[in-house]
Amino acid sequence: KPDYSTESLTKLLDHDNHEMRKRFREFMSDPVMKPRYNISLAEERQLALDRLQRICDNGFISVLDFRDNPLRIFAAHELAAIIDPAMTTKMTVQFNLFGGTVFKLGTEKHHKQLLKGIDTLADIGCFGLTELGYGNNAVEMETTATFDPDTKELIVHTPSPLAQKYWITNGALHAHHVVVFAHLISHGVNHGIHAVLVPIRDKELNVLPDVLVEEMGYKMGLNGVDNAKLTFDNVRVPIDNLLDKYSKLSEDGELESDIKSTRARFLAVADQLLAGRICIASMCIGGAKASLAIAVKYSATRLTVGSKGKSDTAILSYQLQQHALL
Repeated sequence: KPDYSTESLTKLLDHDNHEMRKRFREFMSDPVMKPRYNISLAEERQLALDRLQRICDNGFISVLDFRDNPLRIFAAHELAAIIDPAMTTKMTVQFNLFGGTVFKLGTEKHHKQLLKGIDTLADIGCFGLTELGYGNNAVEMETTATFDPDTKELIVHTPSPLAQKYWITNGALHAHHVVVFAHLISHGVNHGIHAVLVPIRDKELNVLPDVLVEEMGYKMGLNGVDNAKLTFDNVRVPIDNLLDKYSKLSEDGELESDIKSTRARFLAVADQLLAGRICIASMCIGGAKASLAIAVKYSATRLTVGSKGKSDTAILSYQLQQHALL
């Protein structure tokens, strides 16, 4: 038995949201969270969704945490990643990249429509930024959202194969919506990259007309994540689907923006990627903390030969082991 207080070590490693973390650890005994091996791709993806649904049902994460308690978002990522990194990847897209973008770039009409469903998984979404031809140079992407003055709609279009949205998490099977990043064009003027909500499936998960969803299949890992390639063939959406906290489009197609340069607009609409990096780091930290706790417990109980020639000295007593762990 370790000769240190496991409660003290837990409190030290947890840092914040102690009560929520305690409840989450108790929740890990839920049968759906038990490891499963040698299962099919379809089973692995369904398992990731089922696990995420149980986390949502128990209220361990909310998109409103970005306003009320951001550290709770990161704590949920730490703990969930220990169970299933694939499920946690789906979670970070749902709550951070999709949900966080709707929350931060959307206005009241978007919040009323989607925030509750984001928290419950009634409205699953994905984040359509990366294109096949434009990864870390997303500002040069090709996808367009063109204002139609006759119908007062936006026409979202993929003009070439290089413009297909690529490696889109949640896109292959489960997403109802995607936040599409596209060049907003009105009356022949390109206003730069903006975010537009585009429905891609109905509530029965049937793919909607003029949307092409292509499965990306097996990967080296994280096969619980359903990645997709998305192509839009002149998909029409209402102008209200523009996430318009900073840039509003009138029914006449006139843009009013608080941000004047197109470069600055792109940085504003892609801002949720910064929180995404913290979420990914939190997932890594969760694994590191779990590994450290296991190593410390093992080192405190694994006995080796001591000064009396007996196996009565924990290896944690050695400075070399202490230095390696602490």
